[in-house]
Amino acid sequence: MKKIICLFFVLPLFIAVNAQIPDLNKAKADATAATSSSAGKLLTQFGSALNTTSLLSSFAGQKTGWLAKASKVTDAAGMASSVATLAGGIKPSMFKSGFNVNSIISAASTVKTMASAGGLLKSLSGGLKPEALSSSFATQKPAWESALSLLK
Repeated sequence: MKKIICLFFVLPLFIAVNAQIPDLNKAKADATAATSSSAGKLLTQFGSALNTTSLLSSFAGQKTGWLAKASKVTDAAGMASSVATLAGGIKPSMFKSGFNVNSIISAASTVKTMASAGGLLKSLSGGLKPEALSSSFATQKPAWESALSLLK
């Protein structure tokens, strides 16, 4: 009889404790979704910050389409491809002296992780002259770079 009474009191306690353990699969899925959506957001923030005068005339008309496609990026390959396309559409005069834009474009094909794709975008942003980007982006850049470093 003592065992039944004890079970009666212990069972609800076990259920209450078990209900508080987080679902690790759901947490991992949520983190992956957040990374995917932030990749597109980071790309579009950067693309939007580029002055139209910094773009080749052949790419300037495609910027809107590029932004729409970039906003839907969900994986490393897609992000790297978007970075390479954008890099190829920027006027050579907008890059700092000694910056090799072709290395960004060729490295895009080897990217396997979101962290690497984020690094590629950070390299591209670092290789641009300040006048290539809107003045408002300068104040946002530290937070943008911080968010970029969180991609995994």
